[in-house]
Amino acid sequence: MVGELWLNHPLTFLSGLAGVGKTSLLAAGVMPLVNDNRSLLLPIGGFSGDSGYPIAGLRRHNPYTLALLRSWSPGARVQELADWSVDDFLVRQGQGVDSSVLVLAAIDQADDLFAGPATWDRDRQRRSFLRQLADALSEQPQLRLLIAARDYVLPELTEILGDGECFELGPLTVDAAQEAVERPGGFDQQAASEVVRSVRTSRVVTTRDGERRESLIIASEVEPALLQATCARLAESLHVRSDPITRREMQQRGDVDGALSGYCASAMAAVAQMHEVSVSRLRTWLINSFITQVGELEEVTEGQAAAEHVSATTTRALEDRHLLRSRADPPARRYTLISHRLIEPLRNAPDDGEVRVSPLEQLRQAGRARVVGELELATRYADEAIRVAEDEELRLHAQATSLLGDIAYENEEWVAAEQHYRRAAEIFGTAMDKGAVSQQLYAVAQTLAARGQYHAALTEISSALERDPGNPIIQAELSGMINRLSRRAKPDIDA
Repeated sequence: MVGELWLNHPLTFLSGLAGVGKTSLLAAGVMPLVNDNRSLLLPIGGFSGDSGYPIAGLRRHNPYTLALLRSWSPGARVQELADWSVDDFLVRQGQGVDSSVLVLAAIDQADDLFAGPATWDRDRQRRSFLRQLADALSEQPQLRLLIAARDYVLPELTEILGDGECFELGPLTVDAAQEAVERPGGFDQQAASEVVRSVRTSRVVTTRDGERRESLIIASEVEPALLQATCARLAESLHVRSDPITRREMQQRGDVDGALSGYCASAMAAVAQMHEVSVSRLRTWLINSFITQVGELEEVTEGQAAAEHVSATTTRALEDRHLLRSRADPPARRYTLISHRLIEPLRNAPDDGEVRVSPLEQLRQAGRARVVGELELATRYADEAIRVAEDEELRLHAQATSLLGDIAYENEEWVAAEQHYRRAAEIFGTAMDKGAVSQQLYAVAQTLAARGQYHAALTEISSALERDPGNPIIQAELSGMINRLSRRAKPDIDA
């Protein structure tokens, strides 16, 4: 259904709440269906990830545009992409392509466009980016654009892009959940049925008038995020051979409550680590704020969270980790627990959960936070990526260090930016990547020029060009710097 909408309409929205499986559906369900020789299919686009290319070496650019174009064209020269708008890029993609061939472009997690600080400059960049998309839609009849986003950002997207066609993705039916658990071959039919039954059944314990009461809530649908987390943790603990997990194994050792408690603990640990709050305080806040004394779910506004000293970035991170979900209720957004099914697992979750985030994912999150303007959060992610990465992961160390240089450069901390870029150049040099060393030295030159140290900047530009002699942008910058210095040195004849 989504694939047909995408192919047949210029603009399609795939919307839904956090955790309903938009990314999974797009990557594993829709993309394979439309990937044939009748269309030009671009990679899934987005605003996360980091190429390791220093922004100090780029001309002034829109960060959302550049991030999207990098994801759509991962092999292209970043310096060239920084000069293009979205519509320019798509025109180039369509050149030489038969008019009957569709250009299929997708943007996943487009709600990232509205994350980060609400500043005049950020709002201008967002609107400029959306106007570029609108221009591409009006100028490119072959373009078919699919945007996957949480439903609460649709009004802001459609304000500039227009309504388009919309497919709203919701929770799984029981039959669809059963099929999803069986399909990978990890659980046999009866075991899968046991998993689905347990995930949709919430056991809520309350105490009223000193009397302990227990109630069951059986949902008619299944939350995809909870089902996926449960299956992954059960498979990890039960799989000792290649055969599917059986119902007997599930009954003997399949602890769904334990799997969901581990899921809650891991999510809270990851959020607490990056947002400078203790796990115990975070868990206490979640329980006291989102669960009533009678075991019902409570809504909390962003303002109420802020009053408890829980930042907007923290609540968004909890939503990204699929503990919370939100809905728009202007002027504030309202958050609630993703499901009753998390009440008891959250209460029983330990405070020492394992942080299950790879260094590469930490770096990706750092890049995402920088693009949306959350620079302090980006710094913490980049530092953590460096801390946990293996010593031999040289490129990851270098990319994270370069990103720290980007953050300092955006904050106009020129000395700190120079230091990070020089360190990144050293690491890239150890990895024998002359092109990347050239990029970092060129960035060093820009930090020096920003401080008026033009002779030192000229030396670094020359060093950068030695390592990448065919780079036209560095060649042009070298000529420009020489001309600038010659004009400064030229005596004033009139004087």
